[in-house]
Amino acid sequence: MSNENGTTEKRFKGYYADNLSLKIALTAITAALYIALGYIFQAISFLGLQFRVAELIVGMCIIFPYEGLVGNVIGVFFVNLSSPLGPIDLISCIVNVPALYCIIYFRDKGGLKYLGGLLYALIISLYVAFVLNFVLSLPIMLMFIQVLIPEVILTTLGIIIFENIKRALNINDKIDRKKGEFSS
Repeated sequence: MSNENGTTEKRFKGYYADNLSLKIALTAITAALYIALGYIFQAISFLGLQFRVAELIVGMCIIFPYEGLVGNVIGVFFVNLSSPLGPIDLISCIVNVPALYCIIYFRDKGGLKYLGGLLYALIISLYVAFVLNFVLSLPIMLMFIQVLIPEVILTTLGIIIFENIKRALNINDKIDRKKGEFSS
């Protein structure tokens, strides 16, 4: 598609790659999905035997890395407002940034994208185990294992789900951030 200057702009499914409204919408959708799943499954989303279904949404980082990261962090913040552990659980928003970055870093590296998910699960599980030990004096190693198993399952499923969505919608995830265009 050419503009008035005669330059060609690449388009993605009718949206410009540098469209701020699209980026905000994707961030909001990610946050809303995480929050909705977090509150729907709130009873099983906290403490040592948690199965936080909202963790499926971390897979959004496979398709839209930075929008997925910010949306997940916002989602975690709002879900953790209802944490039985209190305000200390809000720190997990900070811990989520490097953990989610592991998924983003490995997303284009074939089967290694699951390594990114595993690293995410390890970081989150370690943090949760320390918090549960600090607040409730629960054994760190037991809490780590009890949180790690569902984290690995949910993160892997999330990556698979969003990878299939990406493939089904033929979304090209190679974004040239400097030019604001999608590349082939």
